Amino acid sequence: MTRWLLEHQADLQSYLWLAAFGVVAVWETFLPRRAFAVPAGARWIQQLTLVALGSVVIRICMPLAAFALAALAEQRGFGLLNVVGAPSWLALLVGVIALDLANYAQHRLAHAVPLLWRFHQIHHCDLDVDCGTSLRHHPGEALVSQAVVLATVVAVGVPSLAVLVGLALAAVASVFNHGNIALPRRVDAALRLLVVTPDMHRIHHSTQPAESNSNFANLLPWWDWLFSTYRRDPHGDQRRMALGLEIARTPRDVTLWKLLLMPFRPLPEADDRRVHVDAVDAPARL
Repeated sequence: MTRWLLEHQADLQSYLWLAAFGVVAVWETFLPRRAFAVPAGARWIQQLTLVALGSVVIRICMPLAAFALAALAEQRGFGLLNVVGAPSWLALLVGVIALDLANYAQHRLAHAVPLLWRFHQIHHCDLDVDCGTSLRHHPGEALVSQAVVLATVVAVGVPSLAVLVGLALAAVASVFNHGNIALPRRVDAALRLLVVTPDMHRIHHSTQPAESNSNFANLLPWWDWLFSTYRRDPHGDQRRMALGLEIARTPRDVTLWKLLLMPFRPLPEADDRRVHVDAVDAPARL
């Protein structure tokens, strides 16, 4: 079974992602959490173009995929898990968790380091948040994300099966937690014990820095609890919370060309998204 999974890993990841995307897209169409501020058509064209450009950039700059690198690391004995000879079940579990933790760390750094924020702000300047927002990443940020994955695979010795499972879960989780879908309060609270929910992650897309500097996790919500970046609710109502960036409030501010050029323009001094812990605001995080 494991061999078959590894042989068909590319197809499995694609089919799983497409299935998740289709389910969430239908779900948010019939049971939306919020009304859209702008028409979805132009936004989706931007999202699809950005993800296509990101894929091209990654293939040109980093032709060695994470899956192939994991297989090479196993053969050469690179990485912590290969050095200590961890059993396969433990290596799978640790590998998936390590990839998700690396994603959390990269996300926090993207808000803390101005150079990284230049690229990450493209993801945050979406005026609405839906499953298409999960695709909205500048090609430069896509390259950084791939580099982080490759570095994690080598350093930890993430096995090939863990790469397959971890990246597939990460892709599905991103589609789900960006979905404009309505969940009953109790269901949302129960799910937050295991996965990041849409209501939890949507707070991260608030225009308010105190809210956008919280809930960085993608798959496992535990990192936000552990590192004190968890926020249960926004200041206001989820359905009326302003999303995006204060510096880009109209569709004219976020055309495709402006998005691609945004990282190379001066950062407004008022747009300070660096990670911080606001003691006054702390009760809202619990």
